[in-house]
Amino acid sequence: MRSTRSLLLAAFAATSMSAHAAWPDDRPIEVYVGFAAGGGTDLLARAMAPYLQKHLGGKARIVVVNKPGASGEIAYVGLSRAAADGYTLGIISTPSFLTIPIQRKPKYEPAAIVPLARVIDDPAMFVVAGDSKLASLADLVAKLKANPEGLSMGSNGIGTNGHMAALALQQSTGAKVNHIPFAGTSQTKTSLLGHHIDVMAMSTTEYTEADRASKDVKILAQLGEARRQSVADVPTAREQKLDIVISSERGFAAPRGLPPDVSKRLQAAIEATTRDPEFLARAVNEARGISYLSGAAWSQHMATQRGKFEGLWKTASTK
Repeated sequence: MRSTRSLLLAAFAATSMSAHAAWPDDRPIEVYVGFAAGGGTDLLARAMAPYLQKHLGGKARIVVVNKPGASGEIAYVGLSRAAADGYTLGIISTPSFLTIPIQRKPKYEPAAIVPLARVIDDPAMFVVAGDSKLASLADLVAKLKANPEGLSMGSNGIGTNGHMAALALQQSTGAKVNHIPFAGTSQTKTSLLGHHIDVMAMSTTEYTEADRASKDVKILAQLGEARRQSVADVPTAREQKLDIVISSERGFAAPRGLPPDVSKRLQAAIEATTRDPEFLARAVNEARGISYLSGAAWSQHMATQRGKFEGLWKTASTK
């Protein structure tokens, strides 16, 4: 009996080692995206996928899977419960990854998701339709104070960078913002262009060359520490006398327990992609926001950002 049991254990171990050794060639790697197609998170995943395949080598295949809803929580639930075998990754996006546990008890354990690398640091912007009478952040604030309930601001979900931007505007001006969440940036933008909302928050990298050429949207302020080169003609909120700095940071994460060699290889492929000249030339919008951090460094940075978002949430809940 002992001999039979030993043979079975040896066979199981050999099978496990064989499956592990086959990674990432034997089946596709799925990347969960918690927002609808067309937004910054989705575009980043799709732009990077072929280059991640290239730098992983072999027969690696990347498949982007959209799981929109609940400000990314649906995707985070799936990621946290996935097998830690390297075949399921996710794009995590702050603020939402940090604010979901602040606003409610999530349906997943945050510690079950481990950052692999930050790729993008992408300041938000306040944007209006191209034919809007609002021409500056001062115009927006004046209208907001005159009729708070009459001005609607759309974002890509509760707890996202757009929502935090709305809360920061509310905190800075003392006027209540009528915030309307959507499932993603593309839906928010459609509502803005249809004049169903007055203003929206979108990320810098989501402002495309097509937007610039069509003039369908107009930027009132960018919310970075300093002006981004891609929108260098637009002043920051700080330049317009409002201390609002809100950015969306996006990168890759995996379920807790990923084998160290798999984690190391994934991180190396992500970093190599952020430096790949072909990727940078083709993914023009995404390239403008590249700001690589290792998983460990990003985790430390997120710890400091959480306090900022907790403060905004607390201030909003007392109004």
